[in-house]
Amino acid sequence: MSAPDDLLGFGDADSSTRQGAFDALEKRSRRLFDHILFTCLCFDHEGQKMIRLYSNREDVSPVGGTKPMPTGDWAEQLLTKGSTYIGNQREDLRAVFFDFEALWAIGCESVMNVPVRWQGRTVGSVNILARANQFDEASEGLFQPSAQSSVLLFLRNDYKISQ
Repeated sequence: MSAPDDLLGFGDADSSTRQGAFDALEKRSRRLFDHILFTCLCFDHEGQKMIRLYSNREDVSPVGGTKPMPTGDWAEQLLTKGSTYIGNQREDLRAVFFDFEALWAIGCESVMNVPVRWQGRTVGSVNILARANQFDEASEGLFQPSAQSSVLLFLRNDYKISQ
């Protein structure tokens, strides 16, 4: 059985800093899924934008990058319903990400976007991309508690995009 610290993923790293906490979250994902790309996004609902708070591959997905808030089935599932999105094929990435070719180029063929929620609203997401057919409902169950335990990282006022 996992120790509570292991379950949360913050027990073996310096989680006293924002960077340390994100690094610990990524380390937990790497142990579970051996991911290729790991990012965390904060959602500015009022400004209708997303900002990247963390990335293990800044050459592909740089920290601080912003994108317009998406619409469609992915956004409905993740943002409105607060449900994890899992895509296990290259075509799933094409359907959701405008930069799918860059993701394919580094070997990403599956994705799990785990919502981070606060007071009934999705405030961010932890995004784990890996080889094809990497994720299932059990994967979500393994990682969702770790993602949700990071909620304070997504609530900081200095992440606000809109003025």
